[in-house]
Amino acid sequence: MFKVLILILTTNLFFMLHATGNISKYINMKYSFLSESMIVILSILTVGEGIKLWFSGEKKEGQDDCDCSPGHHDHEHPHEHGHKKKKPSAGKKIKKFLSYTLVLIPAITGVVLPVATLDSQLVDAKGFSFPTLEDGNNQYGTHQVLNPDMSKFMNQADFTDLVRKESKSYIPKDTITLTDKDYLVGLEVMYNFSGAFAGKTLTMKGFTYNGPGEQPNQLFLLRFGLIHCVADSGAFGMMIQFPKNVHIPNDQWYQVTGTMDTVYYPQMKTKIPVLKVTSYKTISKPKDPYVYRNTLSL
Repeated sequence: MFKVLILILTTNLFFMLHATGNISKYINMKYSFLSESMIVILSILTVGEGIKLWFSGEKKEGQDDCDCSPGHHDHEHPHEHGHKKKKPSAGKKIKKFLSYTLVLIPAITGVVLPVATLDSQLVDAKGFSFPTLEDGNNQYGTHQVLNPDMSKFMNQADFTDLVRKESKSYIPKDTITLTDKDYLVGLEVMYNFSGAFAGKTLTMKGFTYNGPGEQPNQLFLLRFGLIHCVADSGAFGMMIQFPKNVHIPNDQWYQVTGTMDTVYYPQMKTKIPVLKVTSYKTISKPKDPYVYRNTLSL
């Protein structure tokens, strides 16, 4: 019975994530076919376990009818006493209870509790740093900041070839607008060829983050991006610099336009791209605040 219940609740969890669109908060939607396949597989397993439970119930009823039939006690069944079922020990019952509970908790809370959107608090919690772009050392694991570095997911030769090909769509332009679709691709090109974008006009949007060691007229504009799933998510974006000092709190959504340049950021001990703002405006938080790496075939 518990197996059927767990399968029903787990199937419902995946189904509801797709029905509400919240699945995009956990995975890159280019891989949505995997979770859709899981719904089908879980549904088949649920039906299978349900049929198995039904027939086991009927079998037990048949045995009970046999035991209570007239004349049942008129003859002996000496073999029965040697095959009595052993009752499970208390330890096994506790283990079984805990294992079922550990599966049921995420299956229930995943539907009942609201999905929290990643914001600046996670940036603070995980740290705001990355190695210099030139040395290529793996110093920050899967958590990434500012530069969506795909070299962590492929060999160096393929990565270099990929970024060089993608740069051809950006370097020739004098005016660039980063959309949700190409946000991560464009940023990666700009971080790897920052000198080629000096003086170009860029428009982008994101939530504000006051990073450590900034000047009073500087802050960061970020978007949380998913490469494959939430486990490899990162806060990607760029430093923006205003003509005069500003005080903008974290997690405010802005669209900014400005001129690109580079600046030395002491906190990260490297030069990073900076957008010198010429115009900006507040915007509403997008329906889907995340961006995804959609152009890479792995």
